[in-house]
Amino acid sequence: MTDHRLTKEVQRIFLTIAALVFMVSSLYASPLPFTNFEVRGQMPVQEIFRVQQNQAALNFNLAESRNSIVQVGSYTLVSNNSNSQFRMAIRPGEFGDQDQFAFVLDEDEPLLAGQLSVIPFTVRVASDVSQAVSVAGSQAMQKDLGVRGVYANNEAILYETGEILAEIPDFDPDLYATGWYSAAIQLSIEVL
Repeated sequence: MTDHRLTKEVQRIFLTIAALVFMVSSLYASPLPFTNFEVRGQMPVQEIFRVQQNQAALNFNLAESRNSIVQVGSYTLVSNNSNSQFRMAIRPGEFGDQDQFAFVLDEDEPLLAGQLSVIPFTVRVASDVSQAVSVAGSQAMQKDLGVRGVYANNEAILYETGEILAEIPDFDPDLYATGWYSAAIQLSIEVL
């Protein structure tokens, strides 16, 4: 009888294991109530226009800078929007309302009769990207910005970097009043 009981117990264990194996294998064989997950992400449009002022352009000797070029600042444009186009407007004066780019004697500086107080100059916006256009002038001007395909060989990215330069003409410093002279260059970006 003990053999019979042992045999029955072995059969019961075997049947339990067989049932477990069958249930587990049927779980793997039949599909679960869901079969996939949906995952979505978005690549946001990023458009950056950055201008940096050259600190050396805030305090330099005009007389020693005659007939030379002063780096006023630099600019960078990056856009991953494949449809975007930009134009930069370069205007003389803080509000872009002056006739020409010029250094003007500050108001609180003394001006004697017969002394000059305005030194015109030319602004050049020179791109560091070989396929981009550079512009120069003594009055307001515009420049198309950005070249596709030069940034990581990606045609969708519009990219350009360059310098904003002031070309100081040759002039006789003895004809001008001494003191602080100021000039302003206004940059604005237009989306086309």
